[in-house]
Amino acid sequence: MKPDGWSRFYIPEVHDVHPGMEASLEGLLALLSPAARDRAALLVVPNWQGREPLERDGALVARLRAHRGEKVLHGWTHSLGPEFWNWLVYGHDNRSEFARLGGDEALDRLRKGRATLVETLGAAPRWFCAPRWQQAPAVAAALGRVGIAHHQTARGLMHDGGFVPCPALNFDEGERRLKAALAGLARRPATARLLRTQTPFRLALHPADAVRPAIRAEIETLLRRLDDDGWRPLGLGEAAARWKCTRASAAPGEAGPP
Repeated sequence: MKPDGWSRFYIPEVHDVHPGMEASLEGLLALLSPAARDRAALLVVPNWQGREPLERDGALVARLRAHRGEKVLHGWTHSLGPEFWNWLVYGHDNRSEFARLGGDEALDRLRKGRATLVETLGAAPRWFCAPRWQQAPAVAAALGRVGIAHHQTARGLMHDGGFVPCPALNFDEGERRLKAALAGLARRPATARLLRTQTPFRLALHPADAVRPAIRAEIETLLRRLDDDGWRPLGLGEAAARWKCTRASAAPGEAGPP
């Protein structure tokens, strides 16, 4: 049983925001209602693939500065470089950038990423999301050292040291058709379960979602269903605040660990 008030809302997110993707960003935001668009969290990669620094794209920087929603630090380069198994399964490099970092390297990447967002966007990020939601144990301590209090996991949000249950619904599984097809088979019943149980979730959109017709249609259908059924979009901070207000009525042990 969920706490009163903890149902029928979603958090819109656009992941992998980096130079050269203005058209994809606008295309993804255009899928959302005006209320969802204003609340959407933009997950920004400061130096995409180690060769596309954010500050070189003045138009994107201006767009990000104007956006009302949260700007989340999304790694440093979003990559650990080429790797055979990632190429075989996903068709690209190893994008689990923070999955196996030690404390010093994690701290270095976080410091550089945070500094870039401060310099380009004019404000320090309050949230961090590890690429692919894969985060080595040392990262949490490093986040504290750079002054970022909140971060995301695949299952929810870590906010002020507490866990907020709110799973991510992801549509991007790389460039390999087999992997994408298998992920789609698993995603459809998972989506149906979220809707049936009215479980709050994060709608995680990626640049490729804007140009893949079948995925775009799936997202559009889902958004129409959410609107028809009275689901509300919330921002990251709004969702965390709502959890704090409702968790007192939750049964003991209801909220699991991240």
